[in-house]
Amino acid sequence: MRAVRVGVVDQGRPEKLRPYVDALVAAGAEVEVLSWRTARDPIADAGAFDAIVLCGGDDVDARRWGEENHPAVELVPRERDEYELAIVRAAAERGVPLLGVCRGSQIMNVALGGTLEQHVPDVPGRGPHDGGVRHEIEVTEGTLLARFAARASVNSFHHQAVGRIAPGLRACAHSADGSIEAVEGPGEFFLGVQWHPEREGNDPPLGRDLFRALVEAARNTRTAHAARSSNP
Repeated sequence: MRAVRVGVVDQGRPEKLRPYVDALVAAGAEVEVLSWRTARDPIADAGAFDAIVLCGGDDVDARRWGEENHPAVELVPRERDEYELAIVRAAAERGVPLLGVCRGSQIMNVALGGTLEQHVPDVPGRGPHDGGVRHEIEVTEGTLLARFAARASVNSFHHQAVGRIAPGLRACAHSADGSIEAVEGPGEFFLGVQWHPEREGNDPPLGRDLFRALVEAARNTRTAHAARSSNP
C-alpha cells in the first residue's frame, strides 16, 4: 500500500515549516511542500494529494471580505493568500481531508465566505492570545474534534481569530473568553485549529496526534474512493 501523500503549503520560513513536515513524516505520511512562489495550480494540487495542511503565518488581507486592514496587521504576500484560498475551496469541493493551523484555520474561514476579528486585543472581554499563552478550550459535543478531547489546554500565538463563521463551517471549540478556537466542515476530516499542534504546549490529544488523525482520515478517504471507483 502506498504511503499517504500530504501537501503542505509553504509557510515561507524554513525553520517554522520543519515541525509540520516532521510531524507528518512521524505519522507515516509522504510529504511535499507546495510553494505558492511558483506557478502551481492549487485546484490540481487539491486533487493530487490525499490531504492538505495549511500552516501558520502572518495575516490575511481584510479586503478579501470587504474591510480595511487594521494598523496591527502584517500581511503575507498576495500570492500566498490567493493560492491558499483556492486550495481550500478545491479541497472542500472534492472532499479532500484538510488541517488548517492558526492562520490556516483563518484562511479556511475566509475562503468559504467568513470573516476574521482583525485584532483580538480590541475585542471587549478577550484575554491575551499571543506570545505563547497556554489556555484551556472547551470542545463542542458531537464534533470531529470531540473525538479527541472534550476539554484541553493549548498554546496560543495569534492576534487574529475567526469572526463570522463561513457557511458550511461550524465552531467546534471555544476559549473561556469566547474566542473561536476551532472550526470544522463536512467530510472525513476538514478541521481548522487556532493553536499550533506542531509545537510544544498542548495537551497530547490536541497536539501532534492531530497530524496522525489527518493521515488516518486521508487513508480512509482514499480507500473509500477506490471502493466506489471499483463498484460503479
